[in-house]
Amino acid sequence: MKRLILGLFAALVLVGCSNENSKAEPANEPKAKKTVVQEDGHDYQYDVVTSATISTFGTKPDAKLTPEQKEKQMFWSVQPPIGVVKGHYYKNEGLFDGGNKGILELVTDDDGKLIHVEFNEFASENYYEPKYANASKRLSDYAFFQATNTRTDDTLVTWVNGITFLESQMLQENRLDGNFETVKGSSNSARNGMMPLAAAMKDWVKKPFGFYYYGIAEPLENGITARLQVVTKDGKMTQVAYDEIFADRKTDITDTSLQNFYRQSKYYSLDYEHETGDHFVETVDKITNQALKSQDLLRIEKQDSQTYTNYMRLAEKLQTEMK
Repeated sequence: MKRLILGLFAALVLVGCSNENSKAEPANEPKAKKTVVQEDGHDYQYDVVTSATISTFGTKPDAKLTPEQKEKQMFWSVQPPIGVVKGHYYKNEGLFDGGNKGILELVTDDDGKLIHVEFNEFASENYYEPKYANASKRLSDYAFFQATNTRTDDTLVTWVNGITFLESQMLQENRLDGNFETVKGSSNSARNGMMPLAAAMKDWVKKPFGFYYYGIAEPLENGITARLQVVTKDGKMTQVAYDEIFADRKTDITDTSLQNFYRQSKYYSLDYEHETGDHFVETVDKITNQALKSQDLLRIEKQDSQTYTNYMRLAEKLQTEMK
């Protein structure tokens, strides 16, 4: 089944910036400025640029920080917007930078205003680190893989930081084309993947295409957030996706045996099923396939699993929103 792939947008609020550079830039590097972003009680301090930077891919400089120091200083969020999101739905996708797959999804209100922007990227089939071939860079442990590389000792940012920063700008400025600021050290996917896809969609959002999006996310009170998303075409369900996302902080996950999966989702984690024995993907695929076949979120064969219980809790609420 063709899956509905939705990245997770954390609402970011730009609260201040200055032109002070953290350090001298090479002559052929764009000038960076300090920008502070506040989100969910966390202050991000980014060096942002207005054009592409020189890639450091493939390099591994000497370490400047210990893993413990980096864990304390680096932060990113994969949490979905809590509550219900409804609106006209648009999707664009394409390959870039050697076969990485970018997917951009937008939701607008009846006036064409952006109310939801999500970008995801799946690593190429021949990705240099085999574990992450075809993996979600947002909802697997890919960002942690980036964090272990000494290239991030200076920038202290991952793929997720760069993308959520760009998503925020598009929402706040209600535009998809033109130049945007990007986070230094995490700008390649933003500039080579997300921005071209967005620019191609700038005229799409001026009128509905007949696709409509319904999404709901709720905390399960155990450090995990359940999320159900549906896309319809002329009233018929065409895509249904369900996932459960672990908290951004280990200490918020009540089951200590699951704390190592923080900032990942059960569906896209590369290690969750193997380490826990929970056949989450198989269970979810069975549920969503039945929903699509019956065209009813609630006409699902009863299962003796917590996943089924959590899904039904959200499905009952979203079905009401879809009437």
